[in-house]
Amino acid sequence: MALACAAPLLATAGAPATAATPVLAWEGARRLGVHCRVDPDHLTGRRPLQAKLCERVRTLAAAKAPLPVAILPPGDPGLIAPDTMVLLFHAAVQGDDARPLLVFTTRAYRPTAAPSELFGAMPRAVALPPGGTGPDLDAALDAALAETLPWRARPVP
Repeated sequence: MALACAAPLLATAGAPATAATPVLAWEGARRLGVHCRVDPDHLTGRRPLQAKLCERVRTLAAAKAPLPVAILPPGDPGLIAPDTMVLLFHAAVQGDDARPLLVFTTRAYRPTAAPSELFGAMPRAVALPPGGTGPDLDAALDAALAETLPWRARPVP
């Protein structure tokens, strides 16, 4: 009897998924806010680097986005607005000045929604290019955003 009840489940267990289930936290979101933090605080040039990285994350996140994407600075009321999903970008610069390494992660957060994701994208490390932009950094950001944003998700193989 138990096998007869489980047969339909077993028949589809090996079948590839054809579509991702939408994350409920995104329901009703009308904009995506990007909020960034780069550490450590004592890093020389931290604020301009943080602004440059945040704008790059915003630009990449906005590609094919079904809703407007804007940077939300600290204290912005949009950080807790019920219609806003917030993309958190947290990075740290490590290593010496000659060869700095940027370690970062991204996570979607919405204070008014039931928690649906405990973790965001897996942490990534990439050499910090001079000027804070470059193709290797963009590739790492693209990979993190594909794990975080539904419209950037890669199809399941």
